Amino acid sequence: MVKAAGDALSIGLVGCGMIGQVHADGLRKLAEDGEIVAAAAADPSAEAREAVQRNCPFDRMSDDPFDVIADSAVDAVMITAPTATHIDLVRATLDAGKPLFCEKPLAPTFGDAKAICDAVTSSGLTAQVGFHARFHPIINRLQRTVQSEELGRPMGYTLRDDQYWPTGDVVPGHSSWRSDRRQAGGGALLEHSIHSADIVSWLFGPAVRVYARSRSVFGYDVEDVAALTVEHASGVVGTILTIFNGVRGREERRFEVFFERGAIEATTDFIVGAEEDSYLVQQPDTPARRLDLAVMRDEHFTALGINRRDFVFYTYPADRNWVRAVRQGETAVPGFDDALRAHRLVEAAYRSAAGNGAVDIGDDFR
Repeated sequence: MVKAAGDALSIGLVGCGMIGQVHADGLRKLAEDGEIVAAAAADPSAEAREAVQRNCPFDRMSDDPFDVIADSAVDAVMITAPTATHIDLVRATLDAGKPLFCEKPLAPTFGDAKAICDAVTSSGLTAQVGFHARFHPIINRLQRTVQSEELGRPMGYTLRDDQYWPTGDVVPGHSSWRSDRRQAGGGALLEHSIHSADIVSWLFGPAVRVYARSRSVFGYDVEDVAALTVEHASGVVGTILTIFNGVRGREERRFEVFFERGAIEATTDFIVGAEEDSYLVQQPDTPARRLDLAVMRDEHFTALGINRRDFVFYTYPADRNWVRAVRQGETAVPGFDDALRAHRLVEAAYRSAAGNGAVDIGDDFR
């Protein structure tokens, strides 16, 4: 789909829960800049629809997602509904011949995630997955350091993800489908740390072997603790620890990467300018350097061509990237091939945790 300069892209939003409301805030900003028209949004919950409408005034609202997908006034579809609904919503969007954005994870099972990826690839439509961490200046700075080898080759890493349990038993009023295996497919590893699976695969290449253990401390039928040892095709080895706990409001990723001639300690959050954010560089015989994050953010957003600075979440640059790719008829990154690589890592971890052994990931991994 190629839109002439000045022609706004008409967007249909499917899913008005918490993440849909976050994306709606970004869509409102894109509408203010003339890049999109907020055509329609859908969710079975009237309360959720009202919340989205407050963040971005859509032309019309519906309780039927398939009604929005089929709407001739909608050029492209953003899917931010619960994970278990993705496969049917993606298929309907592809059948309608419309470009799409789908939140992570793609599906509760690896088989369905692979089926979604295969269908999107076969369609040739512009499609992006909601790995918003790819647009974080700290992660991008780290990626450039890995690629340039300015500190030598990367050797290994430790990555710790922790977040409050996103379920109503822990956070009153929160949706609870993420603590139900039938709807979510997995817990902290699939629902939250699929982001980290994408990050380490982007930085160090695809994983080829995973060993994992997991626990369900809170008693749900999905894990709230998982610990992974990951081997990459590049030779880099690392560990990932993911946690869903009872500390309401907490969400943080702590990343340490070790190189031949240095080390980087980085902390990131979902929110732009979060107080947890930090970036520390250590090299031999020199004092540790803590980079100025305000300067880093400004340089990063300027390089992306983003002039405004009033957005709160990293979903905004991700949404903007997708909209521009659709308007130009270009490939969107991160795409569904990236998502499949991350899902392979997570699936290998689940198989390892179930069978107590290391799991190899090959091209025939099914």
